[in-house]
Amino acid sequence: MSQVAIVIPTYNNLSELRLCIAALAQQTYRDFTAYICVDGSTDETWAYLEEIQLPFIHPLHHPDGKNRGRNAARNLVLPYLGRHQWLAFLDSDSLPLPDWLESFLKAQPASDEVLLGQILYFSHDNPNPWTEYLQWREEKRGQKALRSAHFITINAFLPAQVFRDLSGMDENMRRHGLGDVEMGYRLKAAGMRFRYIPEAKVWSCVQQTLPIALTRLYDMGQHNLPYLHRKHPPLREELFGGKWLYEPWRRFLLSFFLIPAVSRWLLRKTESLPLFLRRWSVRYLVMYAVARGFWRKKLSLPTSKRERPRP
Repeated sequence: MSQVAIVIPTYNNLSELRLCIAALAQQTYRDFTAYICVDGSTDETWAYLEEIQLPFIHPLHHPDGKNRGRNAARNLVLPYLGRHQWLAFLDSDSLPLPDWLESFLKAQPASDEVLLGQILYFSHDNPNPWTEYLQWREEKRGQKALRSAHFITINAFLPAQVFRDLSGMDENMRRHGLGDVEMGYRLKAAGMRFRYIPEAKVWSCVQQTLPIALTRLYDMGQHNLPYLHRKHPPLREELFGGKWLYEPWRRFLLSFFLIPAVSRWLLRKTESLPLFLRRWSVRYLVMYAVARGFWRKKLSLPTSKRERPRP
């Protein structure tokens, strides 16, 4: 029985998964098991996991072999958590630094704590305003009192029994976005405290351009955000402006601020703006995309010259 379980969902991204596993092999803290949760991959992922001779790898998959979403994939680890004291979250396209696990354990986590490590975002396409925005958001996360919305499964560490007692992630949230926030809310409600550990670093590869990210946020606003409001009404006050999305007179005023023509202009011009303006323009576009999805209105954004947005 190892001290730490690492849960890593993966779907058709074998090249990134290979790098992630290579980074785990270099960890200075060695008492861990990495549960690679294959979410219906149709590439060579499962064959690769069966072939590699690494003692810390434990591959898992759904009995029917179907794709069920990242939340359901992570929950494959639930039957095994009785073997471990701690659970660490990681994505298959992420690269933990060699002292990643050691840094979490050096922080001496308590039984009522969730530790959140630092995420270092990078992209193969530059400039990428979406990557810059995520990194800016991460810097802000390290400076604030931590809330439910700050729980991110790219890099987190908590008692394994707590995740098991909460029955894991919400498998009803199959689409992109807010699954982490929903988990964070339940962790907070269970009395867990959040603590930021900047020394526990993970590189995260950003696969989306800004148009693709906005399309996914629009979809999230249509589906996962209303679901989250129904399931946890207090989260209405925390996310994306709170009452401004759904209270009638506030929504009416916000609609005059989130103007389609302005959003289309910003998307075309964002890359040429100074850095501090790029960040705020992306923040505006994020709110625009989520609000349009939540209000069931057309997104109305131009396609990128480099890549066409898709769900």
